Parts: sequence; structure tokens; C-alpha cells
Amino acid sequence: MTGYVIRRILWIIPVLWAVATITFFLMHAVPGGPFDQEKRVPPAVLANLNAKYNLDKPIYEQYDVFSGTLPTAT
Repeated sequence: MTGYVIRRILWIIPVLWAVATITFFLMHAVPGGPFDQEKRVPPAVLANLNAKYNLDKPIYEQYDVFSGTLPTAT
């Protein structure tokens, strides 16, 4: 019984990684962005928001920041 519980707990790691990875890439596949709304945001403000949340970087760097591989920009 203990072996069964340990195996189930160890399977949590790859399953959570897969769910997080699939969610990350699905959110990047949908059209639009987090700052799209009825009111237009000035381009300078939009550029600052994208830089703050690392949305101006390539998707592989965004994934590294998301997964904790790279530190976030200061």
C-alpha cells in the first residue's frame, strides 16, 4: 500500500508540469492580450506593461520565466 501511495505522489510532478505547460501555451495561442479592453491604452503605457510582465520577450524566454528557470526582470 505504501508503494502505491508513493507512486501516486511521484506522478503528481510530471502531471502538474504538463498541465502548467499546456496551459501556458494555450493562453499564448488565443487571440488578444491581457491588456486588450474597450478603452485603448496608449502605446507607451502598453510597452511599459509588456516590459514589466515580460511579454515583450520571445515565448521561450517567457516560458523560462514562467517555469522559474530564469529570474524575472527588475
